[in-house]
Amino acid sequence: MSAIQARYFDGKSSAARETSLELDAQGVLRVRGEGIDCSWPLAEVRVSDRIGASRRYLDFPDGSKCETADNDGVDRMFAGQVPAASNLLPRLLHRWESGLRYALAAAAITVAAAVAAIFWGIPALAKQVAFALPASTESLLGRDALAALDHFIFKPSRLPPERQEALQKLHAAMLADLTAGRVGGGGYRLELRAGGRAGANAFALPAGIIVMTDELVALSKDDRELEAVLAHEIGHLRQRHILRHVLQDSVTVLLIAVTLGDLTSLTTLAAAAPTLLLQAKFSRDFEREADDFALGHLARRGISPEVFAAILQRMEDNRPDGKDAPDFLSSHPGTRERIERATAKR
Repeated sequence: MSAIQARYFDGKSSAARETSLELDAQGVLRVRGEGIDCSWPLAEVRVSDRIGASRRYLDFPDGSKCETADNDGVDRMFAGQVPAASNLLPRLLHRWESGLRYALAAAAITVAAAVAAIFWGIPALAKQVAFALPASTESLLGRDALAALDHFIFKPSRLPPERQEALQKLHAAMLADLTAGRVGGGGYRLELRAGGRAGANAFALPAGIIVMTDELVALSKDDRELEAVLAHEIGHLRQRHILRHVLQDSVTVLLIAVTLGDLTSLTTLAAAAPTLLLQAKFSRDFEREADDFALGHLARRGISPEVFAAILQRMEDNRPDGKDAPDFLSSHPGTRERIERATAKR
């Protein structure tokens, strides 16, 4: 067998010396070069896998090593050391890595797998974890998120006490109706705030918290419009959209929870949840689910879906300027589509 040209490293310094590697009839690998003459049984030499045309490394028992670009020569030298069955996978991998068609196919599969994980895999896992989340963890997330909003965005409501009481009664009546209709509406509470930069808006937070701003109350022309908005936010809460959104944006925590089953570890989300919630924009699917819930509630109450469409349009027309407001303050995506879906329910 012809000698292989390689660079020798003694394992003590970064200096490289040119050497030749040659295998004798007794299976002993001889390494010779300037100031180098050593040998080892080939069975004691470890060789790196072949990856495309990259250089291979041969590690010797004394900590020294050789580097060579002669991949074919290395394969021939070690051909008898590895059983054919064990060598099949490395040979197949080398073939795939060396072929453009295989590389392109692998890239396409990788992209497809990533897309599938992003659009279907991660949302499915997030839904599973959100519905299994302990109530204590959800309460912690909701409390901290509201505290962050109160600190950075909201101010105490300036609505007259009698108006605040009327809105609380409206909300309580809605919950009683939902419970009576066996739709499930317990455990939610309404928080009224002056919206500041949030403007005319309403938000659903974990633990069943719904925040409605004074500006939205002023923008409405009828309490039925406010009822439609509240029903929409309850729809978000029932489907755990807020938690699912936070979990989808916290993929690492989500994967740990699913893999280890340690849902209590999700309390670490409490620190990051306010930031994620401040930046939240629900997906179109989430919005459709919440809209459908709201429209179903209005239908049971005999309220026209035009009422919902009207307040949506007014909120869109009065939304804060995107340059001055955080992402979460912008109106729900696809407002025109949502209005058209609402009016189609007539």
